[in-house]
Amino acid sequence: MDFSQYLLALKARRKAFVTVLAVTVFTAIVVSLLIPKRYDATATVLIDARDEQTMAPAHLSPRERAGYIFTQMDLIASGKVAQKVVRDLKLAQQPGVREDWEKDTGGVGSIEEWAGAQLLEKLKVDSGASNILIIKYSSSDPKKAATVANAFAKAYLDTALALRTEPTREAAEWFDEQVKALRGQVTQAQSKLSS
Repeated sequence: MDFSQYLLALKARRKAFVTVLAVTVFTAIVVSLLIPKRYDATATVLIDARDEQTMAPAHLSPRERAGYIFTQMDLIASGKVAQKVVRDLKLAQQPGVREDWEKDTGGVGSIEEWAGAQLLEKLKVDSGASNILIIKYSSSDPKKAATVANAFAKAYLDTALALRTEPTREAAEWFDEQVKALRGQVTQAQSKLSS
């Protein structure tokens, strides 16, 4: 079949060809108008597995590295981080949220937990086989999608920092108590020695 025969075949069936083309274009337009718009915003976070409290360089095996990355991904998608996002963005105080919470839960539980669970339904965290985590949030509003994705990144960094510094802070408080007790003993000993 050469090109001229092909054109003759199209001319002979032009009504069917035009009908199929029109139906396809019409269907595509209707579907694009009916499906709600969805915007995906991403935020990236670099993960560093080094331990700042040791002087030795970190040599993690591939298995340990993968475990650390997956732990960080689970932390981002945790309820603790989601509730921090709700508090930071003041989502519980937005109009209509309390009514939706009461309708959905009957007023049982925390509004922050409920709002955090709603956020987590539209959140996706991926590592892409590197030390960079991609936080992706989907919403019908592009500004909200970007704000929530960035808030998850910030809340994760704050939570990870708190988890790393909390043991050191607790140890410092314990040492402070010990020093106070020892200072009291030294003061008593000095007063006994003076008298």
